[in-house]
Amino acid sequence: MAEIKIEKKKPIWPWVILMLVVLAIIAYLIYANDDDDINDDFDDDYNNEQVIDTTDNTSAYDPYSTSTSYDQFTAFDQSITDSTRVAVDSSYTKVAFANLTKAVVHKADENYIEDSEALNDLRDFSSQYTAISTATKDTKGFKNFKTASDKVVKVMEDIQKKSFPSLQTQVADLKNAASKINGSVTMNKQQAQIYAFLRQSRDVLQSMNN
Repeated sequence: MAEIKIEKKKPIWPWVILMLVVLAIIAYLIYANDDDDINDDFDDDYNNEQVIDTTDNTSAYDPYSTSTSYDQFTAFDQSITDSTRVAVDSSYTKVAFANLTKAVVHKADENYIEDSEALNDLRDFSSQYTAISTATKDTKGFKNFKTASDKVVKVMEDIQKKSFPSLQTQVADLKNAASKINGSVTMNKQQAQIYAFLRQSRDVLQSMNN
């Protein structure tokens, strides 16, 4: 009688494990990419959103220019309307800071503030709004939000001392808000501090416009 050979089925569990490993790798890569988008700082390129362009190309204040400090203030004010995106959406936050520097530079020129290292750094930074892909890491003094906020405070303090003596307390409060921003901590972990600084900057600029 012929002997019937029965072929044993190969186990499928190695294939199941392999599929799980592949899926795990894909999920990790997707998560890591999302996390990078949230946590990048001023050392990264601009993306997704454009800074509002309301300035001319002259470095000195031009009283006949169609660009006014009110235009600059409005651009900045509109760029921080969504508090839930500040410090969480990196692009949105970068646009807000860029619009803030533009407003501060214009206000400094409007009040004929002498050039300083801080003002020149803000001026260099604000001139890059037209190139969305320009890396801010190439701009002197802008390693992170902490450095940017300190320079904004320095220039606003110079403006206040020359033209707005009554705003001394407000500028002191702004300086205190800037001191709470930590340059070694990712921005999404200090949303309250960054938003508070942006809001107080807005309030000081508004007072300077009144």
